[in-house]
Amino acid sequence: MSPSKIFLYYWKSISLIAFILYLSFAPPSTFNGVPSFAYEDKVVHIFLYSVLTCILIFDYRKYAKKNKTNTWVFALICLAFPIFIGGSVEILQPTFFAPRTAEWLDLFSDITGVMIGWLCMKFLIKQKN
Repeated sequence: MSPSKIFLYYWKSISLIAFILYLSFAPPSTFNGVPSFAYEDKVVHIFLYSVLTCILIFDYRKYAKKNKTNTWVFALICLAFPIFIGGSVEILQPTFFAPRTAEWLDLFSDITGVMIGWLCMKFLIKQKN
């Protein structure tokens, strides 16, 4: 698939990924003054990765209607890819974006968000049919 077609089908997903990367790599001082609560960042991880998974599934279904695809492609794009992004962010944060740190609980929150997004879309698709 050409890069222009990828952008055409996945522009919403690409935009959200760019936003997630910005939030993940921005200096912590960027968020001074934002109200917070205990484990707020874990809730944000779950929310963002749930939304990302929902949008990826929506975009993928739009693409799959016009092109032949299989279950493995779906799993790689819609489930494994967001988890890969979350893991990559956790590896890159302490290495290149100090004082950001890596946390296993962040990655667990990302994976939880992916599963919640997948379950939500499964439920919504079932309701639609």
